Amino acid sequence: MDDHYLNFSNQQQEEPTMKRALIGMMILVLAVLSACSFSSEKPADSVELADANQPANIVVGGKPFTEQLILVEIMAQLLDAKTDHHISTKEGLGISHVLLQALKDDDIQVYADYTGTGYIHILQNELQPDDTPATVYEKVKKGYEEKYGLTWLKPMPFSNTFTLIIKKETAEKLKVKTFSDLVQHSRNMVLGTDDQFFKRGDGYKGMAEIYGFEFKGRKEMDNGIAYQALQDGQIDVLVGYATDGRIPGLNLITLEDDKQYFPPYFPAPILKQDFLAKYPEVGETLNLLADRLDQVTMAGLNAKVDNDKMKPKDVAKQFLESSGLLK
Repeated sequence: MDDHYLNFSNQQQEEPTMKRALIGMMILVLAVLSACSFSSEKPADSVELADANQPANIVVGGKPFTEQLILVEIMAQLLDAKTDHHISTKEGLGISHVLLQALKDDDIQVYADYTGTGYIHILQNELQPDDTPATVYEKVKKGYEEKYGLTWLKPMPFSNTFTLIIKKETAEKLKVKTFSDLVQHSRNMVLGTDDQFFKRGDGYKGMAEIYGFEFKGRKEMDNGIAYQALQDGQIDVLVGYATDGRIPGLNLITLEDDKQYFPPYFPAPILKQDFLAKYPEVGETLNLLADRLDQVTMAGLNAKVDNDKMKPKDVAKQFLESSGLLK
């Protein structure tokens, strides 16, 4: 009987002790789980915040001609000097469609394109009679944002429009100053330009229809050799860019697009909207170019590369220092 009482008494004493132990263990487990949950959320927030504050790897891309090579260097050097981001370049990547895809794929983070190219060649719009440089810019900016999630920064104040280029002596002999003046002579002339101009929505077909051009022949050639071909008489008329530094250097002249067939081609940096929201200082820095690069200045920079054989990198640095953007 005493043993039974002792066992019963011991059980009564042990049960509360076991219950307290179990409750204590449960509290401990809950505390550990709560701590784990807290610690797993906190580092995630910290990592996200750290990522937002980390310098980005920014690749500046561009097209394979002189002006674009210079613009790539100008943008890259400016970003390198005024931000903490890691800057590199991929110059000469290709035409607008190639650059657009590279930006969408995050192969590059910024490139500069021309408003007329984006408006007509990429978005497939038609220039309206009441369009101005400002309306074309607003339409192309809105179009890229809605269709691609990309945005255009402030445009630089020069238009690198297409133009018809001929020798000065030819212009004087034929007494031509405008595209319309040249029409009556086109049947005896050979036109030279790169193959893209014959494919573009704002290219040869529309120009020929608007003006009535019927050239004796057409030659596709790289822009790099086209100027020499014009000098050598292999072609009589060249489709080129209005800001090309070789025009004054080779004693050539540009004709006036008197029916305003070509849209305005003002260049502006293009970035992803979400990238710009995350790194607003990138946009603020590149927008510093909006009042610096006018038509005369850009043509002079192109001439330093094409005529004086300077490197685009050196020309860009000189411009940034002389304009007060770099010290």
